[in-house]
Amino acid sequence: METTAYEQYSEESGDWLRKGRARLLSHLVREFSPARRPIELLEAGAGVGQNLSVLAEFGAVDAIEVSPLGQEAIARSGVARTLYSAGIPFELDRRYDVICALDVIEHIEDDRAALRWIHDHLRPGGIFVATVPAYPWLFSDHDRALQHFRRYTAGSFRAALPPDFHVEACAYFNQLLFPAAVGSRAVWSAARKLRPGKSSPKQPSPKSGLAASALGAVLGAEVDLIARGYRPRFGLSVFCVARRAPA
Repeated sequence: METTAYEQYSEESGDWLRKGRARLLSHLVREFSPARRPIELLEAGAGVGQNLSVLAEFGAVDAIEVSPLGQEAIARSGVARTLYSAGIPFELDRRYDVICALDVIEHIEDDRAALRWIHDHLRPGGIFVATVPAYPWLFSDHDRALQHFRRYTAGSFRAALPPDFHVEACAYFNQLLFPAAVGSRAVWSAARKLRPGKSSPKQPSPKSGLAASALGAVLGAEVDLIARGYRPRFGLSVFCVARRAPA
């Protein structure tokens, strides 16, 4: 990720979108993780640690983060038991009950090797929780600034998973805001072309105020629907829960 884009991402780490994603993460771990407690969890691509406190409610949590800015923030938080600075795949002699990768896999050129590594570092019966950006046709300068290699559909993400994963759930997220988000992305992309170098390297997101509160309320309502079993058929992101086979 470009440094300026990462700094902007860090500033937005507590915004309505990240809070909504953390709420979805909490629900998915609660519903699908092994019944025993406490459990051991790993977040791959932990950013500035914005999800670690959510995961720590379930047990001991470790983190992987390659950015020095993210590593500093995670170290300051004191939530992670162990912080790894290598990108996956890397040598690791440890297995987990839950591995999470929220908007991470799209940053990895060989996504299938990364997903195989994740599978192999789960304990039998453990789960992998992922979100990735949706729809290749939405790929834009925003993705380039974030150093994305691709965007996915629910079907293409399932196809990238190792065949011995059992998919518990795979659907879309951020459906209710999808039309407005697509429109705002088109306007932002057009503005960048008209005034190159004058706008931010990634599309900005409202961090506070009435707009942020309204967006957060809509996204929170969607998470509540997903928790009741609703599976959106389109949206800005794909979410997936996949389980390693029990022993």
